[in-house]
Amino acid sequence: MSIQLYITRLKCLVRNKEAMFWCYLFPILLASCFFFAFNNLWKIEYFDTLPIAYVSEGEESESFEQVLEAAETSEGVKMFDIAYCDEVVAKQLLEKGDIEAYIVGSTKPELYVKGSGLNETIIKSYLDTYRQMSVTVTTILKSNPNAIEEGLIDDVMQHDTYIEAVKDDKKPAELLVYFYALLAFSCIFAANWGLDEVVNIQANLSGRGARVSVSSIPKMKLFLCNILAAFTAHFGSLILLFFYMYFIIKVDFGNNLLYLFAVCMVGSFAGLGMGAFIGVWVKKKAEVKEAILTIATLGGAFLSGMMMPDIKYMVATKFPLLSYINPVNLLTDSMYSLYYYDTYERYYTNTLLLGVIAIIFGILAIVGIRRKNYASI
Repeated sequence: MSIQLYITRLKCLVRNKEAMFWCYLFPILLASCFFFAFNNLWKIEYFDTLPIAYVSEGEESESFEQVLEAAETSEGVKMFDIAYCDEVVAKQLLEKGDIEAYIVGSTKPELYVKGSGLNETIIKSYLDTYRQMSVTVTTILKSNPNAIEEGLIDDVMQHDTYIEAVKDDKKPAELLVYFYALLAFSCIFAANWGLDEVVNIQANLSGRGARVSVSSIPKMKLFLCNILAAFTAHFGSLILLFFYMYFIIKVDFGNNLLYLFAVCMVGSFAGLGMGAFIGVWVKKKAEVKEAILTIATLGGAFLSGMMMPDIKYMVATKFPLLSYINPVNLLTDSMYSLYYYDTYERYYTNTLLLGVIAIIFGILAIVGIRRKNYASI
């Protein structure tokens, strides 16, 4: 009997075109928008060697020539491809677009450009740095002619860095945050299904609830079968969304896919419990319950930083308790920790708290449903 109730309710859910669109199709459309809109925003740009011309003005510019030739963007990659010519030819090359700029060398090198793009800015920045360094060295030598022997000039020219680059197998993927947020919000969207299941068995909220209340099937048994059917249908949408993102648009979720499925499962139950809780304990019409549920889910998404990342930091520092009772925040944190942390401590903590919240919502919903009695229908 229970299996038949479960199958029947599952068929009803699948035939609900509106619910199928918002749960199955809409997240896929949103994931596609994320992919096409943001996919190329954070790709590292590699700058090619910049073609320039250099106009020499005697022996005093030879040192600057050597500096230009030695400039590199990275090890073994020259910053400038230098064409040596007179100023007339240099102007012609610049007008044709064969070079990005030309430099007239002297004690104070002058830069000539045609536009104001990124490459021109790079060349100007490099020339400004050279001028500043030249002035510094000249000032030191005037005040202390022995600076070269004492090694002061070498100290000025030396650029020390105190940042150590550590490489691992994980590539930075800022876009992944958006897909985690979409997956988390899809999990908590199950709250709408949980609310529908409660409304459908309450005689004062729907005609279907009235018919259920006078039937011979125990209300609690029907509710549990319906919730299980709703979880099956909803979790199916999460699996479809994941496979679309992982195999079609090639989103790299890392190597902990089983852990990701586990937290999605817990999140789906938490969403169902949240919707059922609001459906039982809010003593208003179905439309009001839906409005309150929408405010609760969108409010949780806002506080978790989905709309503004700074909000998440503010909540964590000033109202840390909200971070631990907000199901959406626990979902996103669990997913982020799988990708960015080497240990599972934070993942276990967040998932456990999310499971506790799901259980509390479920128990309170069951208690509320058992207390529902009607004098007449």
